[in-house]
Amino acid sequence: MRKLYILGTFLFISSIILGQSGKISGKIVNAGSGQGLVGATLTLIETSKTISADQNGDFTFSKLTAGTYSIKCSYTNHIEKVIDQIVVINDESTLISISLVEKESDAVVVSAKISARKETVSALLTAQKNMANVSDFVSAEQIRKTPDRSTSDVIKRVSGASIQDDRFAIIRGLNDRYNAAFINGAPLPSTESDRKAFAFDIFPSAILDNLVIYKTATPDKSGEFAGGLIDITTKSIPSKNFTSISFSGSYNTIITGKERFFSDNKGNKDWIGLDDGTRSLPNGFPTSLEVRNVLTPAQKADLTKHFANYKWGVQKGTAKPNYNFQLSKGFNFQRKDKEFLGALFSLNYNRNFTLSAGQRNSFDQYDFRASYYAPLQRGKFMDSIYNDEVVVAALASFSVKVNNRNTFYWKNNLSINTDNKLIKRIGAPDFADDPDFFFKDVVRWFTSNQIYTSQLGGEHTAGPVKTKLSWIAGYSKVDRKIPNLSRTTYTGRLPDLDNLGAFFINNPNQTVGSGTMFFSNSEEDIKSLKADITQPYTFMQNSQNFIKIGSGYQRRERDFTSRTLGFAPYNFGSVSFDNSLTFLPEDQILLPEHFGIMKNGKGGFLIQDGTLPNSDYSASSSILHAYIMSDQRFFKKFRLIYGVRMEQFNQKLIAFKNLIDTINLNTKVTDFLPSVNFVYSVNSKINLRLSYASTINRPEFRELAPFLFYDYVSGYNVSGQSTLVRAKIRNYDFRVEFFPGRSQLFSISGFYKEFTDPLEFVTLPNTTSQAVYVNSTSGKVYGVEAEFRTLLSTLFGIKKENAFLSKFTWSANGAFMKSSVKLEGLFGLPLSQLVTDRALQGQSPYIINTSLGYNDEKTGISSTLSVNRVGDRVAIGGTYNVPDIYEKARTVVDFQLAKSFMKNALELKVNAKDILAQHLNFYFDFDRSKSYSDKDRYFSYYKAPQIVSISATLKF
Repeated sequence: MRKLYILGTFLFISSIILGQSGKISGKIVNAGSGQGLVGATLTLIETSKTISADQNGDFTFSKLTAGTYSIKCSYTNHIEKVIDQIVVINDESTLISISLVEKESDAVVVSAKISARKETVSALLTAQKNMANVSDFVSAEQIRKTPDRSTSDVIKRVSGASIQDDRFAIIRGLNDRYNAAFINGAPLPSTESDRKAFAFDIFPSAILDNLVIYKTATPDKSGEFAGGLIDITTKSIPSKNFTSISFSGSYNTIITGKERFFSDNKGNKDWIGLDDGTRSLPNGFPTSLEVRNVLTPAQKADLTKHFANYKWGVQKGTAKPNYNFQLSKGFNFQRKDKEFLGALFSLNYNRNFTLSAGQRNSFDQYDFRASYYAPLQRGKFMDSIYNDEVVVAALASFSVKVNNRNTFYWKNNLSINTDNKLIKRIGAPDFADDPDFFFKDVVRWFTSNQIYTSQLGGEHTAGPVKTKLSWIAGYSKVDRKIPNLSRTTYTGRLPDLDNLGAFFINNPNQTVGSGTMFFSNSEEDIKSLKADITQPYTFMQNSQNFIKIGSGYQRRERDFTSRTLGFAPYNFGSVSFDNSLTFLPEDQILLPEHFGIMKNGKGGFLIQDGTLPNSDYSASSSILHAYIMSDQRFFKKFRLIYGVRMEQFNQKLIAFKNLIDTINLNTKVTDFLPSVNFVYSVNSKINLRLSYASTINRPEFRELAPFLFYDYVSGYNVSGQSTLVRAKIRNYDFRVEFFPGRSQLFSISGFYKEFTDPLEFVTLPNTTSQAVYVNSTSGKVYGVEAEFRTLLSTLFGIKKENAFLSKFTWSANGAFMKSSVKLEGLFGLPLSQLVTDRALQGQSPYIINTSLGYNDEKTGISSTLSVNRVGDRVAIGGTYNVPDIYEKARTVVDFQLAKSFMKNALELKVNAKDILAQHLNFYFDFDRSKSYSDKDRYFSYYKAPQIVSISATLKF
């Protein structure tokens, strides 16, 4: 630590000594289209230095002494503009954005003159106004002003967006499977082995440059989404050399400083979220068939020595405060006073200790034909879920600007997200007829997600007509490992809860329940390549028209393996099992001296294999796409973006269904996906948008595989179905946008979506706690969204820019939706035995976000109060005799206060997250009212913590 302090001090002093000049950097765009003006001329009036904008419209004036400057901007057939009051500070980069308006005739026009601040706000407004489709944009500056630590936190601020389970995106009320995730333009794989979803909490918010959620389709974007396409752009090349160090500590009101429990098993790499082999199945361990059919009881007993060092005990300790550390370093190298090479490195480390304490219940089967049925409780469990979460994220980006027409970049991200859970559960099981009979479970559940993404790309401009070529080659790899999910169970009777009697032993030929160990490994690779060509052309005297064509290929491959082992009693021949072992505590019962034939001549434990034939699968898919798109402007106020995208899809999956039958899927299908986006500019501040698009949603590998997995937290067995087909969606959108200026925005949208064969997650009829993926017959979603962002000074009619109320920004957005689904023929049941009036699984009826922000640049004080609320939504769809399970609405309130010092070199923040700390509740909707009533019963409910954190960031 002392060495780090000396290094930081040296770098800080060096930056002060060497910082003798500043920069002006920015982007120049066409005011009508938002497109960068390639080759635009910019002259620094004070020095008469003239440069040209590059292929994206970017420019930089370097090596400027501190002072105030003016820039004259010009471009063919555009009105010349002079930007003044540009303040340059030594060792700083002043960023400005400029927009130029096209001339209406050849008449001479006097140069417009505007301040740098006003012009930058105007240009940013131009970028928002000229998006080709209905979308929402969050910048790094907006992220900085919130308490958000992860990308999932950022997403829930967006209109019509929310987050489920603290990591999965819900857009326009549609669950995670209907959203697509991209990073720097390249596709991201699912991070979950048991659902089609991406865990956005993997990426810390600190590495984001911006985040865009596209809600309508254009041919140049993937056609596989219905809710939203989420495109994460990580930080790119900095405008100057810098070093940033940040540290924060936080207090969790439920667990910090209080007693926590954790597994005895610890590895040397736990602190970075990796298992070092302490928990893993040993190499060379016999196969499932060998253990079940070949090995003798004595040989199975001998296998137990492989687990002699595995510890089944539980330790007590005190939960430490949560903490986060971030280190970023940026480099900017110039050649001949021009941008040439840039590099950015970032490391983020986050560790959180949490406790979810609550209850989970189950009830007997239910008849949907009855208007209301009084449920009889079958199971009741009290849960304590302790988790040690580790997030490690590293970023490395490089960019080379060969000249104004050619740029190459290489972006890399590595993230490790690990949950190390210890679950303590006590209660009556579903099948227990004796009300005084209780189970006491302890589960150790270590899950590690490792994701690496890399994108190599380039942007080039060629020819006198400025044809633009962009290309990107992407690679992603996801490793999801459960090195050992182990479980011990003791049984007893009331009222002796603290000393529940006997270890629950397995049948000698089976592995169910106590002493079991589950191992799984899911490895997935995605390789992708795409290229796009954009050609500008003149149409009806407007040069801001573009035709865009492109093609690409994506290849995914996944291998999933799993294994279930357990300790069964050695009870063969003349050797009988020593039942006295079952009364030993869990840290003593499964010791080496109790394996095989013990010294007293009685039987102890041996290894038994409970792996099912369908526990493994391998799968692959490929997508070849091509598209053509035209972006046309005519009659000055009209814009039409239209085209068609072709996606040729091939999906394969190989798995055992049982010991005899296999599944060998090979699905091939070609889809043509047309889309049209129409924009009418009523005036310079108001847009009307209309959109239609055809999109699809394909089943994920896991949803097709017959693999059966028991989710211990929810208590459900989850399996896939190989008969699933893709869902088809028709999307209709309408939006009115009003941009009054000064970064203010008002918009209202309406949308309607029709689904054919929507994919859902529902309970399986006539079973206990089992859920599957299905195609419902059809569905629809419709709703409205409204959003505004305004200064309080505007609401009170105050036009003075530096007025006190102009420092406050009030923003809010809300989405109100309704959906329905048809289930004819599901599971072969008649319609009379199915729920006929429910929302799509995962769909919320409303989402509300609002925030009030304060920012004073002179004092360096800023503050934000944010509120988020999501309505009741179907978590698991019901079927014949199981009601829908809903997630109950809750309100989340966050607060942040920040203060900058030393000319913004040092920033201190205080954050309070989830101030209301409302319970996380899930309930059975027995009366089918779609909201909680006294006739319903809780499926589960858990306490939510309040989290208070303090952070400091030093930049030099």
